[in-house]
Amino acid sequence: MNKIRKLAIEKIADSVRDECSMTGYGFQNIFEAAGKIGYRVIRYPIGSDAFLGFALIKDTERIIFSNSSLILSREIFSIAHEIGHQKLHLKDQGLKIIKDDDFNDRDEFEIEANYFAACLLMPREKVEKFIRLELDDKDINRWSGLDIARIQTEFNVSYDMAIIRLKELRIFNNTVGNELKLEKIEKKISRLLNAINGNVDLCKPAEVKKVPADYLEWVISNYTEKLIPVNSLEKVLKYVDLNAEDLENLPEDELEEDESLDDLIGRMD
Repeated sequence: MNKIRKLAIEKIADSVRDECSMTGYGFQNIFEAAGKIGYRVIRYPIGSDAFLGFALIKDTERIIFSNSSLILSREIFSIAHEIGHQKLHLKDQGLKIIKDDDFNDRDEFEIEANYFAACLLMPREKVEKFIRLELDDKDINRWSGLDIARIQTEFNVSYDMAIIRLKELRIFNNTVGNELKLEKIEKKISRLLNAINGNVDLCKPAEVKKVPADYLEWVISNYTEKLIPVNSLEKVLKYVDLNAEDLENLPEDELEEDESLDDLIGRMD
């Protein structure tokens, strides 16, 4: 990726932060932020060995799916990565869907989406400001894992991503980065976060089941109007740990099997 393309991606990432009315250092809740700027965000625990997420255009809807079986910091990066695909590739390349099995893929689109996510979550000016004002412009050679943990908590990213981004911004070199990585291995991230009262939830999977409310309302409405059968309704409700008996005054159904939101997630396997 050349310098011109990098600068273009940084500008797009900055525009997304502006659209989200970001004033602080990092996103406090990127899932809500993505929803507020028009993306349909679906989070579901499909297993730690399953795919990471996908970006999809379905009719006029722009959908982002993240696997909430990932540790939270990785799921946050996944959402930022999928926003990148929506902004850089589905919009400009005429694609309808991009599914991500591994962010380490060296495909050009994956490299660009990774860079977008890094710029969105840890923009240069915010990182430099945090180091100057919150870390008191501390000499890099005196940094410890606790300093990375503070950055990790403020920007809601993984320890490793913080180091990668700081190296990319030339805040420190590979030697310092490797020493800080070693400290992570020796002390464990959760201990470092606990030591600074940081966000230890970043180290655990959220296992959240989140489907936009209007999707559920649409399915229930279709069922009550006898447009879909009860087994289609049950499939959708199962995703959020409900069943048809939890809903009051639903009519009995005698229709044939039809498509439902089950297809949206199920066909991604």
